[in-house]
Amino acid sequence: MVGSDKRRVDHAFILRSLGNPVFTKQMDERQQLDPVASRQQLNVGTAIGNQPKEKPVRRTIAILAGTALAASTVALAAPASAKETIPAGGASFPAVFMQQCAADFNGSQNNFTVTYTSTGSGTGKGNFSKGTFVFGMTDSKYSSGEPTFEWEYVPLIGGSVAIPINLKNPKTGRTLGSSIQLKQTTLAKIWGGVITKWNHPEILKDNPRIAKSIPATPITLSYRSDTSGTTNNFLQYLNAWAPTIFTKVQDDMGTAFPGGKPPANSVAGRTNQGVMANVLSTEGAIGYVDLGDAKGYPSARLQNSLGEFIAPSAASGAKNLANQTNLNSKGLVQLDYKLKVKGAYPIAIFSYGLARTDGKGPNGLGVRQFFDYTLAKCGPSRAASLGFVPLTGKVLAKGREYVQLIK
Repeated sequence: MVGSDKRRVDHAFILRSLGNPVFTKQMDERQQLDPVASRQQLNVGTAIGNQPKEKPVRRTIAILAGTALAASTVALAAPASAKETIPAGGASFPAVFMQQCAADFNGSQNNFTVTYTSTGSGTGKGNFSKGTFVFGMTDSKYSSGEPTFEWEYVPLIGGSVAIPINLKNPKTGRTLGSSIQLKQTTLAKIWGGVITKWNHPEILKDNPRIAKSIPATPITLSYRSDTSGTTNNFLQYLNAWAPTIFTKVQDDMGTAFPGGKPPANSVAGRTNQGVMANVLSTEGAIGYVDLGDAKGYPSARLQNSLGEFIAPSAASGAKNLANQTNLNSKGLVQLDYKLKVKGAYPIAIFSYGLARTDGKGPNGLGVRQFFDYTLAKCGPSRAASLGFVPLTGKVLAKGREYVQLIK
């Protein structure tokens, strides 16, 4: 390129830079960050201007060229911003769903990385109060240890509490768990230690089709060793139908058993995953877990208030939760365990996010965006296939309302 052509190109580049708002912003920032260097840059221009033989146009080009080069150097040296990590955790009931939503959310934007640890609702509430988790998840309300800062419950997802059973036909080896039908009071008597063998007359009476195949296998109760929202909701159900057997509703199952201690035919597991592991490894075991963890494993058909024996599923749980609209001022739903809805599975619950509203915690924007993503996108697209129930109607509206308060 000849000299005159090169000067025209340089001049055009510099004129474009003058009208570029990014260029202007970079120069303002450079002036603020390094005023000495900026003055030195100006001095260079002044020195050039003192040369008598330099034409005005060439002086302007020299000043602007030096400035543009300095600004481009600053821009190139600036490091790329890294994603902000949002550590969260709590309830094991929605863990399968929450971890999928976190993976989807993390891949959808470049500002935040959400991590979700399944610890149980009790630990989730405690860690949120202490600030260990930026946001928490729970299936039950605080009984003590509430945060001292401003916060709220945000309903995010629902699902069924399945009753997995490890029981086989001794003659054929075929599983019986998904064929077992249990009345509300029968289930309470099993967990209360009144019924201890699978061929008990009360169980056989409600299962005439398979009665001859049900063995005299001892029943093993697989329960949660940690403080648990799943436990709390399961106890709410048992208390609603058998209040003389289960008098306490709390997060701790160990002391909620009749007599205040676990029966001899029980085994404890941490989180819903631990309960499911014990069921899988113990012939005759029965447990209580979210459908996400029990999905694909034989689980009992429970009698609802209309007398129907219903298997747990996303669809049967949705029929229940669509009619649970008794919301209190904190966003918690008061569940009716005697709800009369055709085809509804009787033990279905909601899981809640715990989020700050005072604007003083880290990454409030990220929490708000993730909760909004969970309600608007992940729930409708992912929940059913994972065994969960996306929010609808009044509860969804309340969830969206509370998401907007997160700071």
